Amino acid sequence: MWEPVGEPNVLSLPEEAHQDSIAAWIQVRSTSPMDPVPDVTTLRFVDPSEASRFAMAKRAEEHAAARWLVEYLLVESGRNPKLFKIERDDYRRPRLVGPNAPSLTITHSGGVAAVLLGPKEIDIGLDLEPMNPRPRNLLCMMSSGKEKAQLESLYDQDEMNASFHTTDVWVAKEAILKAAGLGMGLPPQSFEVHGKNVIEVGINGANNIFNLHRWKATLNGQLTSLAIAEKV
Repeated sequence: MWEPVGEPNVLSLPEEAHQDSIAAWIQVRSTSPMDPVPDVTTLRFVDPSEASRFAMAKRAEEHAAARWLVEYLLVESGRNPKLFKIERDDYRRPRLVGPNAPSLTITHSGGVAAVLLGPKEIDIGLDLEPMNPRPRNLLCMMSSGKEKAQLESLYDQDEMNASFHTTDVWVAKEAILKAAGLGMGLPPQSFEVHGKNVIEVGINGANNIFNLHRWKATLNGQLTSLAIAEKV
């Protein structure tokens, strides 16, 4: 039976984030490419058919740690996990289904999985990345226009500082992509977040507004950039 590698940790959220949100993070078990894929189907919120397609132990461990956190947070927020299930929509975004089900967002990176439960029917997105160096050529895949020019200028001045800003921008964009629920169907180059906390994004001909909350925390011994996007 799969068990978490460590204890869950409360993820302290910015004061500006919705007061009804609750979040936690947990360490993901380290694996090597040759490790066998663990059986994670005993967990309440793991879909056995989805788990059967995991080709790498790392993917299974990330998935299991996050799904375990979902159950943990439901209990912590006074809900009965037995009354809920996770379904994926047409864009494979996971959603909780159940009585007055909270909104759900999941992320994992840098040996950490994190989950946030938010207010019912509010689209949210959480993302995180450790503050590791980022190559300059990443910019063409995530940014354009004024934002790209600003980041390019930072790389000309101080590569390390620019790398940190690039991580912050990428995390913010990933949070918005998750809140929008379209996956990479919404190109990250199509909107700008650098220096902004209220983001307007055109989706299917309509203007969508997201409140963006960003902060840093030390998770699993690593300085980490985090962002929450809340669709207004």
